[in-house]
Amino acid sequence: MRSFLVFIFLFFISNPILAEVPKESLKYKRDLIRHSRIIWGLNAPVPLFAAQIHQESSWNHLAKSKYAKGLSQFTGSTAAWIIKIFPELENTNVYNPNWSIRAMLLYDRWLYERISSSGECNQWAMILSSYNGGLTWLERDKEMTKNNNKDPETWWDNVETFSSRSNWAYQENRNYTKKIIFLHQPKYLNWGGKYICEDSNE
Repeated sequence: MRSFLVFIFLFFISNPILAEVPKESLKYKRDLIRHSRIIWGLNAPVPLFAAQIHQESSWNHLAKSKYAKGLSQFTGSTAAWIIKIFPELENTNVYNPNWSIRAMLLYDRWLYERISSSGECNQWAMILSSYNGGLTWLERDKEMTKNNNKDPETWWDNVETFSSRSNWAYQENRNYTKKIIFLHQPKYLNWGGKYICEDSNE
């Protein structure tokens, strides 16, 4: 599977027309880079964060699904929870692009500090899985992985293959992680910052 994902990356790198970013993203590029560096440091994985917003809303700040809203697609319950954790987000408006960007970056950071893994590539796959489906589900998946004598600290070909979620939720969650890291992230490499999963052996 990894060789297929690397192929996707190389395909987009060698096809710049297909790798063009949505024009809408350019309106938020400066804010995303600025907030990423404030929250994550100067070497923040900006291309990954851009890819995450791409996957969540295609850069439509008015995006609305059945349960979530805004650039980063926060649900009402998650938005209410996150302002208790980060008071700076108190003026909640999921449709406000700046609020949505900061909330996503802070939530990713919160997850990063609570997930253990065998390397950065695995770490970010687990963070994205948790952002999409919840940290509790990731912890259940890791426990199931361990019970099947596989490595709960490694996402690829280990945790990614075990879950008790319904089939549709499992497929959505795993595709979410792969699309962000291997399909969308390469489109934003020229935005600067760290590139996640650049080393396929990680």
